[in-house]
Amino acid sequence: MQNIQVHEASGSAGVSIDCAGIESAPIWSDYCAGHPGALFSQLPGWCRALADTYRLPLFVLRARESNSGETTVGLLPLLLFAPPGNTRRLISLPYTDAAGVLAESEAVRHRLLLAALQLTEELAADHLEVREYRPEPVGGPPPDLDSRWVHREFDFKIGLQRRLPETADELWASLGPKVRNQVRKAERCGCRCAIGGPELLDDFYAVFSENMRDLGSPTHSIELFRRLLDRDQPSTRCLVVSCDGVPAAGAIVLRYGETLANPWASSLRRFRPRCPNMLLYWSMLRLAVEQDCRRFDFGRSSRDTSTHRFKKQWGAVPRRLCWQVFSRSMPLWRPDNESLVDEQWRLMDLESSRRCGPARRRWISL
Repeated sequence: MQNIQVHEASGSAGVSIDCAGIESAPIWSDYCAGHPGALFSQLPGWCRALADTYRLPLFVLRARESNSGETTVGLLPLLLFAPPGNTRRLISLPYTDAAGVLAESEAVRHRLLLAALQLTEELAADHLEVREYRPEPVGGPPPDLDSRWVHREFDFKIGLQRRLPETADELWASLGPKVRNQVRKAERCGCRCAIGGPELLDDFYAVFSENMRDLGSPTHSIELFRRLLDRDQPSTRCLVVSCDGVPAAGAIVLRYGETLANPWASSLRRFRPRCPNMLLYWSMLRLAVEQDCRRFDFGRSSRDTSTHRFKKQWGAVPRRLCWQVFSRSMPLWRPDNESLVDEQWRLMDLESSRRCGPARRRWISL
């Protein structure tokens, strides 16, 4: 446990806030399991995988009913993101589309945010960033916000998700003729999809890291994926599409509740004429239906980009992502100024990009 005292804020009488770490995982997991709005990214397994891979301090703010002592009524997981010589932030959560507050009421939510701001100050950080799905603009900062903090909202990214039918046949029938034809083409061209666990990690990472290099983006560490595949919750699987035995596309999916989420997917450009990426997405969606999931989460995209259009053809509909930023110093932090793309990175040889990428990726919070 981090030795940081979070004092009670005003309002919402009868609720106290504790600050803990991974040792609170059993209580944390139980609360997520009982909350209908919980995301895989709010689970201890996800948070610990990020924290351990990139050596980031992990904090969990827990709201409790004071009169009952142990009844949890809200949680907020946070990681301290402190690049050497750069902007020091407390984030829920880096490398993640959405996490943020999970609470029983808006009053408890506001209490957790105020406690997070206090923790931000105690950790000598200047900014708090909370990434959440919010159907409407938040509409302003929480009540009792200290005037030293400037609050802003950013929605430059969108989440994409679709409802799923009960059977794979219904799913297939819901897709357009062009999509179905490209899936069939992949199968005719010798593409095959394997679904498994850690035994597929090396093949997935070979595809993922090469694609990241081609996009000009430093790759995540393979240890992040290894840690996620070793966790029980969220339940994680690896998919790899091979063309004549050569890995050509791959993805990581995480199951929690009735949702199968896909935070990472990649394919190699040289195999594009054989459509392995189409077989990959069909396989992920079919897996979701076979696991009795009701939703498939495609992850985030920028509006009206090629990735947005690609996901729309699979039935994805937008879901509003709101990244709230609280700043107490100038310059005010803008998450839309951060970028994964470095044109010079495309020029690196593949081995060097794999060796150097994780150290660079560690300090890009997107």
